Amino acid sequence: MDARHDPSPLALPLPPESAASRRRQVGSLELRDAAVQRFNELLSHIAPDAPSVSADQLVTLARWLQDQPPERAVAILSERLARAEHLRRMLEDGDWDVGVDTRERARLLIGYLYQVDDLIPDSQPLVGHLDDALLVELAWPAFADETLDYGDFCRFRASERPRGTPRERRLAWETACLAEVALIQQRRQVRARHYVGGEPLQALFRVG
Repeated sequence: MDARHDPSPLALPLPPESAASRRRQVGSLELRDAAVQRFNELLSHIAPDAPSVSADQLVTLARWLQDQPPERAVAILSERLARAEHLRRMLEDGDWDVGVDTRERARLLIGYLYQVDDLIPDSQPLVGHLDDALLVELAWPAFADETLDYGDFCRFRASERPRGTPRERRLAWETACLAEVALIQQRRQVRARHYVGGEPLQALFRVG
């Protein structure tokens, strides 16, 4: 997909691989093969299904980002870093039980973001956080479902203020979710019976 024509205003699409180009220069930084390989190995540990990244793709993406209006470029990077912050809060929330595998992969992701001299050092103007944002973007499918559930739980906890132990508070949220799903199914069944071959509704009033 061409990064310049993505319909989402904050999209960060990985450019297609180019067989003809082997660019390595991002600003004043030359990307090293070993550094790119370490980035891809980490990405594979965090999200095995994520695509690998080449130096040329990173250069293309960096130049695309630099062509954006400054406020949009910052918003694109900030949106990914905000996702990582949400993930960090989830790990530290005693009310939310994160599985061992998910916790380890999330820690690898967050740990990379705290590094200063990573694939693209943070000191590089604007693009210094591009590798951080791209790592979040490519790895996010591995965390998306659970972080959505956690966000829903946080809203429930803030509005309903369930009491008890962490386990009991989470059980209260799960019960509320099941009740909501049951209500939605019931409404669908009522509409289906009404519109598709159901029994006709009895008239409440009769006009003589």
